[in-house]
Amino acid sequence: MVGVGSGIAPPIPNPDPQLVGPTIALRPFRPDDFAAASIVDPDPATAVWVPPMPGDDGADVAAYYEACRHDGVMLHLVAAERTSDRYLGEVMLAIGEHRVGEVGCVVRPDERGKGTAAEALGLLADWALGPLALPRLQVFVATRNLGGVRLSRRTGFQEEGVLRSYGEHEGRRFDAFVLSRLPTDPARLA
Repeated sequence: MVGVGSGIAPPIPNPDPQLVGPTIALRPFRPDDFAAASIVDPDPATAVWVPPMPGDDGADVAAYYEACRHDGVMLHLVAAERTSDRYLGEVMLAIGEHRVGEVGCVVRPDERGKGTAAEALGLLADWALGPLALPRLQVFVATRNLGGVRLSRRTGFQEEGVLRSYGEHEGRRFDAFVLSRLPTDPARLA
């Protein structure tokens, strides 16, 4: 069951039509994505947010993500190159209490700085606030992750403040920015 007062009955729908941008398309994780996903090496600033793979092989991982979608907990999609369907990274949407969505994104090291993350996160956010009709999206970014803050702003998220000692990674506490986007906010900021 999705959080109290969520208003979204499981399962979370897959976007229909498929979310497609100028260079990428978002689609469900497939077993053959496992090898590429396994080598996504987050930089140290983002490592606190990227959990380990939730399975030992592609079939396990695909089944886990489908079970999360079916249970109404999380929608996890691959950002694939539009023309070749090559794995570039992943985006996720977790739905919590009061129909508030939390988003995240990770891309392959060779895709960083090319706009892939912004395109993927922007497509997902636009869909979640539009057709899925969520009233709020939020993202949490470690204060030392300046790239994550730029990505969030670029995709229309606005800073709300700093959550002091919000998380822990490798035995050390860290602060995090909370940024949000509402359906009435501009989709993209300059």
